Amino acid sequence: MAKAQAVVKVGGTFVLKVLIGLLFICIGIQGISNPGNANDLYRAIDNNTIDIILGIVLLICGFLIAVPSFIKGIKPEFTKYSTLIVLVVWVFVIVFSDFVYGLNNLSGERLFIWLETLIYHLLILYTITRIAK
Repeated sequence: MAKAQAVVKVGGTFVLKVLIGLLFICIGIQGISNPGNANDLYRAIDNNTIDIILGIVLLICGFLIAVPSFIKGIKPEFTKYSTLIVLVVWVFVIVFSDFVYGLNNLSGERLFIWLETLIYHLLILYTITRIAK
């Protein structure tokens, strides 16, 4: 008799969770290593201590979103709360990056660059909401 082999299902949700987790791990590292200058959210806060704390929170949330795809044993509640935190933070990123700072000095030629960035941010927001289910 042949032994049953473990099959790893690599579906769309698996890939999305890993990618969103990696994205927020990177954003968290940016906040920790380069507070105040990492992205528009950190620039809006303009407080290195809070930037570092937010970076640590996002780093942990990124791990709690991505790691359960590979390792069992992490409570689903941790992943759920992490996804909720990431969702709220990403809404703030959209508000600050695209509307507070993004609309400053918006000219005709910059309109499509702004719109492209907004669409990227909305795609990530949609992805976060998909993995939150």
